Amino acid sequence: MLEIKADRLKLIALDARLSGLQSRAPAAFFEALNVQSEASWPPELMDQSAMDLTEEELKRHPDQLGWHFWAFVWPGFAGGMDRLVGGGGFKGPPNDHGQVEIGYSMLVSFREQGLATEAVEALVGWAFESGQVSEVVAETLPHLIASQRVLEKTGFVETGAREDEGLKIVRFAMRREKAAA
Repeated sequence: MLEIKADRLKLIALDARLSGLQSRAPAAFFEALNVQSEASWPPELMDQSAMDLTEEELKRHPDQLGWHFWAFVWPGFAGGMDRLVGGGGFKGPPNDHGQVEIGYSMLVSFREQGLATEAVEALVGWAFESGQVSEVVAETLPHLIASQRVLEKTGFVETGAREDEGLKIVRFAMRREKAAA
């Protein structure tokens, strides 16, 4: 199992088996991660098609472990069992330009505690340490102010906006040399 340790969190990269359990057998998924069952899992913005795509990609390319979904676990939450608090990761391995796109989502009850910031910092650090990534990008909607704050706190800068099917999408980026500074 591929893991990243952060201050309060443990990030676990899902392989094809865990990805399949997440979408088809949640109780087995929680058991495999050794976390408390979360009735509100998965977090918003993580739909069935995204979970299915992750599973299929990892079945076809098991060597891409880490370049897709990671579960965010808070070990020993409040002195009890480990809790699954959110998830995120990358939308695939780095492209030919060394660029990856990051995304993340927290369960509602674990927002505004700095956990998303901690998870994004850990994921960005892992990506840059791989030696394959020169830039991490993120896209968000203009009204998702908390998400934008996470990006800003972790060192991303807004690089512009685009339209997608009538929706404005705000784009952020962080270059490896900026992260090292």
